[in-house]
Amino acid sequence: MSTKRASLRAFTIIATVIVASCAPGGTRPVPSYDPYTSKLIQLTADLNGDGRQDQWTFLDGNRPLRAEADTDGDGRVDRWEYYAAPASLVKVGSSSRSDGVEDTWTWAIDANGERRVDLSRARDRAIDRREYFQGDVLVRADEDTDLDGLLDKWERYEAGALRQVEFDTTKQLGRPDRRLMYDAQGRFVSISADPDGDGTFEPIREEPQKDLPQGARR
Repeated sequence: MSTKRASLRAFTIIATVIVASCAPGGTRPVPSYDPYTSKLIQLTADLNGDGRQDQWTFLDGNRPLRAEADTDGDGRVDRWEYYAAPASLVKVGSSSRSDGVEDTWTWAIDANGERRVDLSRARDRAIDRREYFQGDVLVRADEDTDLDGLLDKWERYEAGALRQVEFDTTKQLGRPDRRLMYDAQGRFVSISADPDGDGTFEPIREEPQKDLPQGARR
């Protein structure tokens, strides 16, 4: 699955709905209220004016919880926003195939200046790959290649180029025991192993090909 990151643009679904509330005619959002508490629980809008609802904001009174949008007018939701109190955007979901199935989540930038992207290759909402970006540049990634819930592959990038890949060849340790190094052009340089699990990787012979973990490349 290729990463299709959603933009955490400042002009969020909620912002668009607020702007629409000032617009004339049918583009104004329609509120829904809890029948028991009278709290505002949803705003629905037709922002492009084609007669079909395309924006849904779910609220707890005045506090937004999440929002959904059909941004391309194909009748399927393709953007999901999640909020924390009071109204800060935490992450944005998207669909890698643009088919209405949410399988990618782009998080807000953390204290280290990194933005994390979570992916579900099985498209079942179970996260099996996490990518970390500085700006728009991929710097590292963790992956559960066999979808058993345990990480078994770790990648490191420099200037967008893959420089190191570590594997758990046992698929059981949850830590790497094999390391592959690449040069700045992405060419294979060396392979090493940590059979004792002490964190020290020692060079091993490059032949035969069986020394390479499954999914690795020279």
